[in-house]
Amino acid sequence: MKQITPLAKGLSEEEYAAILADYQKFDDDTLMAAMNMSVDTLGYEFLTGSVPVEGNKQPAGLFHGGAHVALAESLASLHSFMRAGTNVVGVDLNATHLKAARSGRVWGRAEVIHAGRTIINHEVRMTDDNGKLLSIVRITNLVLQPQA
Repeated sequence: MKQITPLAKGLSEEEYAAILADYQKFDDDTLMAAMNMSVDTLGYEFLTGSVPVEGNKQPAGLFHGGAHVALAESLASLHSFMRAGTNVVGVDLNATHLKAARSGRVWGRAEVIHAGRTIINHEVRMTDDNGKLLSIVRITNLVLQPQA
């Protein structure tokens, strides 16, 4: 089980940026790499990232609903891992798609709703390049406790 030092509250923007730098490159065999996902801004209560619409479309030429969910779950799970300092697993996810994107990038901002000892909840708001709301995804992650 992977463990790191959990995120600390009250760090400077530069300190959060230094932590985020370790997560800028995804391994080639991950979904995040296949989707060309980027993580952009980290804070104690949030993580932002994006993916290009091109290469992540469904047959009708729209950004795929599953790509919304994959970006949202990736951001929320990565942020939960950084907050908890140990592995987490998703146990619940709900997505509401409101508008379609055909080009550009889709941006996600995962914000903590609740962070307890064993459960971390995020709401991820997905927007297009113009800031228009595309979908809202709610995710619950279970914090895996290290085995003694």
